[in-house]
Amino acid sequence: MYYYAKEGKTARFTEKLLQLLFPMGTYCVICGSLIDSLRPYSICDNCMKALNKGNIYIDLEEEAASADLMSHLDSASSCLVYGLHSKKLVFDLKYNKRTYLSRPISMIMADRIINDESLRPLIDSLDLIVPVPLHKSRLRKRGFNQAALISSDLARRLSPLRDGPGILSVPDCLIRDRITVSQRSVSGSERNLNLENAFRVAPRRKKLTENSVILLVDDILTTGSTADHCARALKDAGAGEVHFISLATGNYHLKGCERRRDDESFISHPPSSDHKPE
Repeated sequence: MYYYAKEGKTARFTEKLLQLLFPMGTYCVICGSLIDSLRPYSICDNCMKALNKGNIYIDLEEEAASADLMSHLDSASSCLVYGLHSKKLVFDLKYNKRTYLSRPISMIMADRIINDESLRPLIDSLDLIVPVPLHKSRLRKRGFNQAALISSDLARRLSPLRDGPGILSVPDCLIRDRITVSQRSVSGSERNLNLENAFRVAPRRKKLTENSVILLVDDILTTGSTADHCARALKDAGAGEVHFISLATGNYHLKGCERRRDDESFISHPPSSDHKPE
C-alpha cells in the first residue's frame, strides 16, 4: 500500500483522495507485478529486495579532495545505490511521464529522513525545499520538472512532523539559465566550467532565501557538480545552510551502504527518445 509518513484526519483524507485520483497498490510500480495493498511504496517484495538501500551519504571531504566538488553543500544524502530498479523508477517518471511516481519516491525520501538520526533534525530546522531546476526549454518539452513534483510531495509529508510553520516547497527558487552537456561526458577539470553561471536564484525569491536552511532535491546524484552549483547559487543569495537529498546515487564516494550491482535478472525498459542530459 502507498501511504503517508504522517498521521491525522487531514492526512488520511488527503491520502484517500490521492489514492482515488491516482490509484496505486495493485501493481508494482517498478516491474508491474500484481501486488496486494500492503506493499510499502507499491513495490513488490522481489523489487524491494533488489533495491540497494541504506543510510547513504556522500563523504564531502573525500569528494572535495578528489575532484574539488560539492564544497558548497553542508550534507549530501541518498536513499538507494543507483541500479536497474531505481533507474526504472526514475526513467518512468521522467521520460514516460508517469508523474504519480513522484509520490512513492517522495515517500522513500521522507522515510530516509525520518529514520536516520543524523537527518531527522532537519525536519525542525528546514525552511525551504528547493528542486534542482530544468532549463525552460526542457521544462516546456517535458511539461513538468520531476524534482519539483518530488519536492512538493516531500514538503507535505515532513511539515506535519514539526512544531510551528510548515516547510515551504519553492519550485521557482532556482533558475537554470542555460542547457549544459552531461557531466559524464566531460573530464573532472571541465565539470565546474561546464556549469559555471548556469544557476541563479530568482530575484523574487532572494529575500525568502536569506539565512534559510534549505533542502535541495533531485532524483539522481552522479558527480555532484549540479548539486554543488545549485548550492553555490543559493549561498550567494544568502542561504545559511544547503543540504541535498536524492532518490539514488552512483557517486564514487558514497558511504553507509554496500556498493553492489543490482539484480541483473531484472529487465528494464529503455527510456523514450526524450532521454537527454540535464
